[in-house]
Amino acid sequence: MSLSTLYAFLGHDILGNAIAAALVAGTGYLAKKIRARARNRNDRTRNTHQ
Repeated sequence: MSLSTLYAFLGHDILGNAIAAALVAGTGYLAKKIRARARNRNDRTRNTHQ
């Protein structure tokens, strides 16, 4: 499947729109979890060097 075909599918099909929305939401959730883990690890690191 070419990129233009995939784009057309995601842009014009209801199922494609639902899949695209789920991918965007999932990516945002994953990024939030990664940032939270990094922040927690950094907080622990800072506290151990007192």
